[in-house]
Amino acid sequence: MTRLPTRTAEQHSADVAEPTLGGVLTHFARTTVPSRIYKLLQFGIPLALDFGLHGYPRVAALGVALSALGAWGLADRWLFTAPARAGRKATLVRYARVVCGAVAAGTSLVLVLEIFLRLLGNAPIS
Repeated sequence: MTRLPTRTAEQHSADVAEPTLGGVLTHFARTTVPSRIYKLLQFGIPLALDFGLHGYPRVAALGVALSALGAWGLADRWLFTAPARAGRKATLVRYARVVCGAVAAGTSLVLVLEIFLRLLGNAPIS
């Protein structure tokens, strides 16, 4: 029977010293003033609508990502303030948190990927 390697104190301290992006965003959502999170919604939704109606889809997608990030932060903060919440409303907010997080991450990923591909340019076919 083989033993699994254990983590050393150095490996554990390195994980604590460098948090992930998800850890940073979760810490920000749970410790900031809620009005700052509302500003993401108040800025993102009109930005997405205005630029989407005027024919700028990338900026509209950025607005959708900002508003989804704000909605995710509000849902996470609401669930964190009273972790013993149960029922239909709490379940709905949990699903909304997952969907908003996926929309924010997916939209941001697509925008960054598009920037990367545009910087690559057109390669000649060999």
